[in-house]
Amino acid sequence: MSAQDAWLRRLAAYCWRHRRLEIMALGGSLLATLVQAGIPLIMAWIVDSAILDHREPIWLGASVLIVAGLLSFAGVYTRRYRGGQLSLEVQHDMRTELFHSLERLDGARQDQLHTGQIVSRSISDLNMVQSLLSQMPMLLGNALLFVLSISIMAYLSPMLTLVALAIAPALWLIAIASRRRLFPASWDAQQKEAQVAGVVDGAVTGVRVVKGFGQEEQEIERLEGVSTRLYSARLRVVRLTARYNPALGAVPMFGQVGVLALGGWLALHGSIKIGVFLAFSLYIGQMVAPVRALTSLITIGQEARASVIRVYEVIDSKPVVTDKPGAVVLPPGTPDVELDIAEVGTHDELLGRDGSYAALWAAFAGDAELVA
Repeated sequence: MSAQDAWLRRLAAYCWRHRRLEIMALGGSLLATLVQAGIPLIMAWIVDSAILDHREPIWLGASVLIVAGLLSFAGVYTRRYRGGQLSLEVQHDMRTELFHSLERLDGARQDQLHTGQIVSRSISDLNMVQSLLSQMPMLLGNALLFVLSISIMAYLSPMLTLVALAIAPALWLIAIASRRRLFPASWDAQQKEAQVAGVVDGAVTGVRVVKGFGQEEQEIERLEGVSTRLYSARLRVVRLTARYNPALGAVPMFGQVGVLALGGWLALHGSIKIGVFLAFSLYIGQMVAPVRALTSLITIGQEARASVIRVYEVIDSKPVVTDKPGAVVLPPGTPDVELDIAEVGTHDELLGRDGSYAALWAAFAGDAELVA
């Protein structure tokens, strides 16, 4: 895995902390995928054996389809429920680590982190990560369904499979172009969103100062400026998504037209069975869903990649002042400092003639006994 994909490996480590949920979600996805891959074969068997040749009773095929539907329901339910639970657990872990990292930072490092950035990364970015993880079992299942469909199609008819795969280079090129442009656009939009949150936070917390100096118009102009830039950045993401997503969804349709035309001609001339032609039609229809999932993964994945990296930047932040060798580790709890007045003097002696506590400060300089 390349360095630029290290964020995905690290995110997988977060998921593995809850391995029971991850295994259940992936297991449900695997069950649903295997059933969906077998349904076209069941349909082909029903058409060839029960309808055309009358070798098998049709109720047997109908019973098998009912069982397949129940298994598919169980797999999809497990995939969605456990996958959603896993995404919420990982989101909670990352948010907890983010706040622990903020607590460790010293003043110098905290001054480098704007409030708007922290708010955006702890809410919007983590929500994007949770959205990606909740869909990941479904996306992996669709990828497996694509591979299984191609393998079964190649077994049934290599010629029709080649026609179906003719669209693969076009899909690959569109996906690569989308990835190169969507990620920087998503990153820029999320940065602009953090700037808006920072301006709003500053105006709300300092509203008394703003009204005291009559700077309402200036704050409104600042908010309008950053909001306009955020609108432009989000609009660019929408424009890119509207350009690539329809292309990824339309290209498979050309392959479907080719398969139906060639497969229909072969079926009419007896080169393939009617059941095989039906199975190919169903598999081509099923391949549309994985392609749409790929489209969603490219869009959400690039935004989630930017979000994960932004969250990791806060988690990995280190204080400027680090622990020195031999430093004493303080015990847990709030330390107390006590001044023994008896060792210094009475209240009147400490007060001084001018009414100040100069003698008290002198005592702190070296004459007082401090008890911690």
